[in-house]
Amino acid sequence: MRERSDGKATREAILEAAEAEFAACGYEAASTRRICARAGVNVALVNRYFDSKENLYRVVAKRLFGDLGAPMAELPASVHDAEGWRAALRMWVEDFLFMTLPTQKAQKRCAALFRQEVTHPTKFHAEFKRDFGKPVYDALRNLLAMAVADEVLLELWTTSIWSQVSVYALSDVKWHDSFRPKGVSVREWADQVRDFICETLFRSLSFKQMGGV
Repeated sequence: MRERSDGKATREAILEAAEAEFAACGYEAASTRRICARAGVNVALVNRYFDSKENLYRVVAKRLFGDLGAPMAELPASVHDAEGWRAALRMWVEDFLFMTLPTQKAQKRCAALFRQEVTHPTKFHAEFKRDFGKPVYDALRNLLAMAVADEVLLELWTTSIWSQVSVYALSDVKWHDSFRPKGVSVREWADQVRDFICETLFRSLSFKQMGGV
């Protein structure tokens, strides 16, 4: 195996292979040799393009978690009134469920890597939680703070909704199948779960103020 003539293509091939390997095996069990075999490149190229397996893992996590989580983190800034508040909360729940009910390759790998990090935390766990998990969690909390002033209730609401959507991220495909009614597609089930969570929320809470916490 040798480096491809297009350096960008080589880098992308390594990243693509690394996403699959880390999602399937987690950081510790992942093999740079298997990654390079998947990519069809020389093992030395991991160090050339990414310096180390450790840095490669960081780049993969940023690509998966960051690209899918950044729009969720920006949702509170989009709210200007009650209608916008409800739309933003629906979008937050939908985006999280779409990310964790794998229907496309990127979502499937993101869900798998999320599951690996939560169930088998790596030395990067605190870093990822700070950089990717906390902004998404804080976005939900800030949206709910537009309806809940009491700090204890606010935290209860936030952790409750976070827990409801996270259970899907921590479940493998067989569990997804057991959650989903027979004859209902993954996308349809995600929509039904989203509607149930949001309708319950909107029956209990209403928009009161801008700004959150």
